[in-house]
Amino acid sequence: MFTLRSVVQRTTARYSLHRCAALGCGPCQQSGQVPRLLDDAKYTPKGEMIKIGGSDCYSVGDNWGTAVVVFHDVFGSASGGHKQVCDKLADCGHYVIMPDFFEGGSIEPFYKAKKVADGKQWLKQYDWKHCGSIMDAVYAHLYSDLKVAKCGSIGFCWGAWAVAKACQDPAKMHAGVWAHPSCQVGHELYGEGDEKELSSLVRSPTLIISTPQEANMYKDGTLTEIMNKNGVITDSVDMPPPVTHGFFVRAAGFLGKSWAECGGQLDHQEFVAVNRGINLSLGWYAKHLF
Repeated sequence: MFTLRSVVQRTTARYSLHRCAALGCGPCQQSGQVPRLLDDAKYTPKGEMIKIGGSDCYSVGDNWGTAVVVFHDVFGSASGGHKQVCDKLADCGHYVIMPDFFEGGSIEPFYKAKKVADGKQWLKQYDWKHCGSIMDAVYAHLYSDLKVAKCGSIGFCWGAWAVAKACQDPAKMHAGVWAHPSCQVGHELYGEGDEKELSSLVRSPTLIISTPQEANMYKDGTLTEIMNKNGVITDSVDMPPPVTHGFFVRAAGFLGKSWAECGGQLDHQEFVAVNRGINLSLGWYAKHLF
């Protein structure tokens, strides 16, 4: 069982300058050097792939008593900086699990072929009936096998919709972060209500991190006020330009394009935005998972 003593013992054994350098603030830089994220294609993940209930999942981090489930974007779990984000969250004290909800697939080939409509049709198979069954196995892994105390979540683009669905059960999902959310997929693809109805069903504390490309409802209090009326704690942060939709994992962009095609660049601005997003998420978990 998770105990304070176990935390002290593990902290003493594992704490080092190298480990500190991997935290949300990013690697140390030489004087005068502009910090940049490591190219995702050259990044070596720290975790491993495991099978949970028949689904491939990326797993990383020690069991400190809390877990974070990462919901990937429409480009899939193997794309962009998804594993970098998982590793950063794990380095900061959480066991992190990222299921591959798309079973090895991605909407990217449809985007490249300029067949966005076909891509949306492909995406329709990954509704909450499909994703929820995977989450049932993930919860069994977290709560029965690992005995974690609480679980948080973060989702990007399509994944923010999945976080909102998971956060309808506050007994299992205790906090959620919507990063550059595309919650319209609920009614556009899965026959559900609109974003307002989706928000009305959320029951766990929710942080919304938006960019200039998302609809105003994510930024002007429309959706957070709906949650607040149900007693749900919320907060929101609007990332300023030049940050763009997809910045967090640098995979799917906006309106059928990749993040790079939407103007995203792996530069100092991106370094700051990603690490700010990581730290905002960690602060949210610190409030609601302990």
